[in-house]
Amino acid sequence: MSNDEWTRQRKDNHKEVERRRRGNINEGINELGRIVPSGSGEKAKGAILSRAVQYIHHLKENEARNIEKWTLEKLLMDQAMGDLQAQLEEMRRMWEEERVARQRLETELQVLRGMQTDQPAGAPPTAPAAAAPASSASTASATAEQPAEQATPAPASEGPKENGKREREEGTSQESAPAEGEHAAEGEDRSKRQRTD
Repeated sequence: MSNDEWTRQRKDNHKEVERRRRGNINEGINELGRIVPSGSGEKAKGAILSRAVQYIHHLKENEARNIEKWTLEKLLMDQAMGDLQAQLEEMRRMWEEERVARQRLETELQVLRGMQTDQPAGAPPTAPAAAAPASSASTASATAEQPAEQATPAPASEGPKENGKREREEGTSQESAPAEGEHAAEGEDRSKRQRTD
């Protein structure tokens, strides 16, 4: 192969490589033109590249804002989850306390029912039985006071005058009693006579 043929071959290969490179660049720019939104509809390569750069910056800003928003939402969500967890723990604690109180009341109720079943049917309840000694004590005290009142002697300050007066009153009452009996007998005789007449 001569030098002229070799140089021609080399130039042809270089042209083919440049053609392929330009074709790849044009395809990439055209793809960017289809992806990047354009208001003016320009198809120039420089305009498409500038729009692509602006669009990339816009996407980065939106991504930063979205990341900040998502971070804030995540913090709020974590706080809400913590509050719900605390409320759930409080509800569990209250439920456990209520369950323990219910069990205690059920045991007390069972004990009371067992006491009622053990007590005989005709026996009085415990409260009146406890009150019975108090009433017996009050009656005993009342009976103890009555003989004391009856046993109180008459005052010894009465003189002979009052004794004589009392004897005279007793004598007059004894005399008036037969007289009243005689008057009653006379009345009966008179009533009998009137009937016979």
